[in-house]
Amino acid sequence: MGTWRHWFFAIAIAAVATSAAAADLHISPNIWQPVLVPRPYTQWEIDIGGRYFFSSGRTQSDLFGVIGGPPIFLSRLTWTRLQAQSGELFGRVEHQSGFFIKGFAGGGGITNGNLQDEDFPPLFGGYSSTNSDQHGGRLAYATVDFGWTWRSGGPRFEGSKLGFFMGYSYNHERLNAFGCTQTAGNPFICVPPIPSSVLGITEEFNWNAIRVGVNGEWRFGGGWIVSADLAWVPWAWLNATDIHWLRPFTAPETGGSFSNVQIEALLRYQFVNGLSVGVGGRYWRLDTSGADVNIDGSQQGIAVSSQRWGVFLQGSYRFFVLAN
Repeated sequence: MGTWRHWFFAIAIAAVATSAAAADLHISPNIWQPVLVPRPYTQWEIDIGGRYFFSSGRTQSDLFGVIGGPPIFLSRLTWTRLQAQSGELFGRVEHQSGFFIKGFAGGGGITNGNLQDEDFPPLFGGYSSTNSDQHGGRLAYATVDFGWTWRSGGPRFEGSKLGFFMGYSYNHERLNAFGCTQTAGNPFICVPPIPSSVLGITEEFNWNAIRVGVNGEWRFGGGWIVSADLAWVPWAWLNATDIHWLRPFTAPETGGSFSNVQIEALLRYQFVNGLSVGVGGRYWRLDTSGADVNIDGSQQGIAVSSQRWGVFLQGSYRFFVLAN
């Protein structure tokens, strides 16, 4: 009897344990017909990070005669070797359908540079060319893009990809010229030289631009990734100010812009834990030939060209959001 009871209790306990395990494992009453529970899949890919951007630049402003009058070229301000250091934050969010939004924002200081200020006849004294040091400048910028991308090879968030986008960019630049030295022999401008401690000219530029472009990403050699953006700027609007501090002269400038480019390329290594490090380069160019400036109540033509190029180091973290 004892042996029979032992077997009975053992079978009962095993049945209860099996039933509990089946409940935890979502097993149907018929153990040969398991219930299929949907597996989660990746719905969003998110990439966030920061960059250090070291760059140089060049900005040129050409001033012409009164609009509607004779086409006279009067003066030119050429800012060169505009070295800047800036930090920025960036991010990209991509849905498994292919839709994405990306952008970055940054700012810093323009620490070095030179201004060549040229005046042409018929201005008094003949041709004049002066040099001034630039320092204490500022740089700020932001970009946001919306687009669609296609992937090749493997699951949705793996393999190479190619996409297109449309977005908006903002660029701000403030430049300061200190001192003034005449280099062309004009006896009336900066003679004697103005000390380098004196602020003579400040120019401030604010560009608002629409951009359209393509971007791509190619994965190779395990975690290595090459990516690039090529954007065309079909339209941009300039709001600028020219201040000559040594005489009562402040000139607001406005105008449109066409056929400009913004290019960026990046090489990075993606670790399996989601972290990545990389190095890249970029080039921006914005031009306008249809702007005007208000000087002492008269509208004069002005053409502005701004360029910036440089390299950046970045670190980022990539993660995924799952959906059932």
